[in-house]
Amino acid sequence: MYKSVSTGIRQVKLDTELYKIHKEGKGKSDFGMDNSSGLIDHGFGLYSTRDVKKKIEHIKTEYFRISLTRQGSARFDIGLEKYRPVRNWILFGIPGQIFSLYDVNPDFLAYYMLFTEKFISSTSLFANKTWKFPFLNHSGVQCFELKEETASEIEKIIFKINDEVRNRKTHLSETIKLYIQLILIHASRDYDAVQLSSQGSSNPAQNLFFAYLKLVSRHFLTVRKVAEYADLLHVSPDHLNRAVKTCSDKTARDLIDEMLLMEAKVYLLHSQSSVSEIAYKLEFADPPHFNRFFKKMCRQTPLEFRNASE
Repeated sequence: MYKSVSTGIRQVKLDTELYKIHKEGKGKSDFGMDNSSGLIDHGFGLYSTRDVKKKIEHIKTEYFRISLTRQGSARFDIGLEKYRPVRNWILFGIPGQIFSLYDVNPDFLAYYMLFTEKFISSTSLFANKTWKFPFLNHSGVQCFELKEETASEIEKIIFKINDEVRNRKTHLSETIKLYIQLILIHASRDYDAVQLSSQGSSNPAQNLFFAYLKLVSRHFLTVRKVAEYADLLHVSPDHLNRAVKTCSDKTARDLIDEMLLMEAKVYLLHSQSSVSEIAYKLEFADPPHFNRFFKKMCRQTPLEFRNASE
């Protein structure tokens, strides 16, 4: 029987402390806020990947992200989903997701903006928390390729935002919000085309696999059995396992454990909770059970992992 304990976790906020998490603080760049921990109206920041850290691991974010890759590549994990965007790929992140960046190419260049729900909520496209774009939703594809002309147009808008930020023009926040909405509209047009194209050549196993990843990323704290996910997806557990194995060479159970491990790492890296407290927050039967699980997955104990990361 699992012990009932709140599963709340500290999410990384968009504030002046965030700068230390994603920037080295050594390089010089005149783009956006690359060299500043400040924010626009406490809720918006614009950056390039100049001087970005080569590894940003397991942060649960409390803000939206839009990133446009212009050259090179890097690996991004959003929950269980793994992406390696290259030129003209756009990536979105939404509050509450676990984010990692690693394996950064030396020539990697992307422009990215981070903004809070409070900053954007007054705009027409975000009114009443009704996100109108599937890529700003757990069920949508959050990283996809844009047409060359669309990527170039979005880059121009990003440079316009940069000009607003650098020169602190009047009505700055309102102008940025309008530009963000315009970026989303441009991206949504290409997203619809990409989705129609993928549906025309869809792979049933791959579709089931991606649907499973989405469900696990949202429900792993309360749903731990493969059979329960199979019911939600209206397939048998064996069918689900075959699809997952075909697409990932892992079992459906492996992916639940991976998501659970990811959440455990967030606690260990970004909270003061003891290992015992984390065990109960993640609804393990007891701390020894959690320790065995973590060591099996990482070949080190939770405490060893935390100490090595300090």
